[in-house]
Amino acid sequence: MSEEFKVIPPTTKVYCPERGEGWTLTGITGIDENASVMFSGVRYTISAKEIIGSLLPNYEAKHKAE
Repeated sequence: MSEEFKVIPPTTKVYCPERGEGWTLTGITGIDENASVMFSGVRYTISAKEIIGSLLPNYEAKHKAE
């Protein structure tokens, strides 16, 4: 992952194979943060690295395939 970081705003959609589609409740301004993500009415605290590394790409890939 590059040192350059793009800010992720609240309500950004994400996808987790286990939990389904969700969205960020808080924005992400740094790679070492944790952020709140809502999946099916349940709030999870997830590292920004996991969100940027897998949950965002999963969402984009899922919707490109449709």
